[in-house]
Amino acid sequence: MTGLLGRGALVNWGGVVAEQEDDYNMWHSREHMPERLAVPGFRRGRRGVAPEGTPAARKYFMMYEAVDAEVFVSAPYLARLNDPTPWTRRILSAYIEPSRTVCRVVADKGDGVGGWLATLQFWASDVTAVRAFAASDWIDRVMALNGILGASALEGDRALGQQPTAEKTFRESRGDRDRTVDFALLVEGFDRAPTELAAHGLAAEVEAATGLAPVVTLYRMQHVITNVDMGATA
Repeated sequence: MTGLLGRGALVNWGGVVAEQEDDYNMWHSREHMPERLAVPGFRRGRRGVAPEGTPAARKYFMMYEAVDAEVFVSAPYLARLNDPTPWTRRILSAYIEPSRTVCRVVADKGDGVGGWLATLQFWASDVTAVRAFAASDWIDRVMALNGILGASALEGDRALGQQPTAEKTFRESRGDRDRTVDFALLVEGFDRAPTELAAHGLAAEVEAATGLAPVVTLYRMQHVITNVDMGATA
């Protein structure tokens, strides 16, 4: 029972200047996700928004699932990255502290998409301990909790997908360079309370096992679409 639609994931955290948030949400739903899901190998896209009080740099979470991580450096995808639409240029120029990482899915279980999702971000020069934790039975324990629908472990690649592109130039135009994560754990649930409880319990467990304290952020899902929604047959 796998939760993600493929073995590659592109995860993004960030904010948008306040006066362009409405424009950003319409762009991401009406143009950006459909455009991405038309690229061969893309399977699902989603966007979540964090509760009030979350730092602007983590207000939004965007994620694309793909057949494998190499989809995010494929020729069709790079062609899109180097030919942004006028709407894309305008929105990317309004990004705050963008974080963008190509990841490989190293573990996951799930049953559909939850209405709430929590992310646990890790930064470490050596991810051996987190990798070992990801290979343990933590997902089974999380999935056994009431209200939880899925959990995943993603290992980031600091090099893959970081080449200069036209979109990257616009995204970094405010002076904030793209950041990456070394590892991320995701937890999905029906509602906020069980998702938040599971995420903080998991954070304490992984810190005890690895010595690394993750940054935990909660998101309410705003929009989820798949390539099938866009007319694909597979």
